[in-house]
Amino acid sequence: MLRAFCAIFSLAVAAAGWYYMFYSRAASRLSGIEDAHVNSMRIWLRKINGLLMFLLAISFFAGFFAVDLDHPTRMTAFVWLAVCGLVLALLALGLVDLRLTWRLRMADKNVPPSQPDVSDEFPVDRHS
Repeated sequence: MLRAFCAIFSLAVAAAGWYYMFYSRAASRLSGIEDAHVNSMRIWLRKINGLLMFLLAISFFAGFFAVDLDHPTRMTAFVWLAVCGLVLALLALGLVDLRLTWRLRMADKNVPPSQPDVSDEFPVDRHS
């Protein structure tokens, strides 16, 4: 049962990485409200994250099926250190993306709201 779960988990992580790398368009949708250079960096970061997720899935699979966990060797240590390194890299790039999103929100709050058109407002009854 555990082996099946590990295989399904590795496949799910690989599918998520593949989608994130090739099909996700969420970052490109921000091009209208974000600086072009920052947006291209965000798109690049997300594609690299997708690649790292795909490599993480391969490393998970290798860690569960290619090495002997009952009799660990140096290769077992290398595979699981690679898993740890990939998780840390994913976390770091995710935090950079989060920082870019935070900057975008702060820039949006610093823009003064435009004056609403008076003709678009409903009349206010001041006597009620």
